[in-house]
Amino acid sequence: MGEVAQWIMVVDDDEDVRTTVVEVLQGAGYGALAVPGGIAALRMMGEEVPTLVLADLTMIDMDGRAFLTCARELLGSSTPPFVFLTGIEPSRRSDLTEAVLAKPFAIDDLLSIVKHHLRV
Repeated sequence: MGEVAQWIMVVDDDEDVRTTVVEVLQGAGYGALAVPGGIAALRMMGEEVPTLVLADLTMIDMDGRAFLTCARELLGSSTPPFVFLTGIEPSRRSDLTEAVLAKPFAIDDLLSIVKHHLRV
């Protein structure tokens, strides 16, 4: 079997955010796929596991914490790293141990955190 390509799943219920983040990632040479919410993302993860997940912390269908919990239940030790994209103030997300990129964020900050998590 050939080597599996690295790819990033971008999960956000805001279409503009999804589209922009995917375009930035693809422009930087990363494989990226936009998914509109946690439920759809979990279905996809059952078929193919991304290398990294960038997920909104507050989505309409499922919040980011629940999404991460379900991903861990589904994938166990194969769960990819998560980075949460959020506009939630730091005091309301202090329970998170995953990386957080505060919205609005600079493109350089997005690419830096992706590079760090993919160890490229």
